[in-house]
Amino acid sequence: MSEYRIEKLRRPVKVALVGGATLDGDIFLQPSARYRTGPQEPAELFNEEDEFVPLATTGDELVLLAKAQIRTVEFGAGLTDTPFAEVAGAAVDVVLADGSVVAGELRMEIRASRPRLLDFLNEDSQRFLTLRSSSSLCLVNRRLIAQVRHRR
Repeated sequence: MSEYRIEKLRRPVKVALVGGATLDGDIFLQPSARYRTGPQEPAELFNEEDEFVPLATTGDELVLLAKAQIRTVEFGAGLTDTPFAEVAGAAVDVVLADGSVVAGELRMEIRASRPRLLDFLNEDSQRFLTLRSSSSLCLVNRRLIAQVRHRR
């Protein structure tokens, strides 16, 4: 092992791009998250300021993806997928600009002064929203969202 090598954890994901192409591969995560204990989660990586993210595809070909061109990122649920102690869940259908729909639960940090889904969507500054299903998570590029329907 080289002394210059940076230790990373690999996590499998499925990436859908704006043009309709999909890529299966591994992303590289830090073994320690910046602002909490435990390893870095995919949502943390994709919401960082960097404009590009590397993806190792089959055969370990390295592809550098522009985050602005990523429609969704799907991956299996991890042990630490809920970073907040107190969250409220909202079942939503997210309709993207291309007409596709992503359904799931959007978990929001509880704020007494601004408890509505609308408030969360308007105040949250992350590049990707995280939607949860029973077995997986899906990151959705906020800039590609046309509408969000709250299912009751």
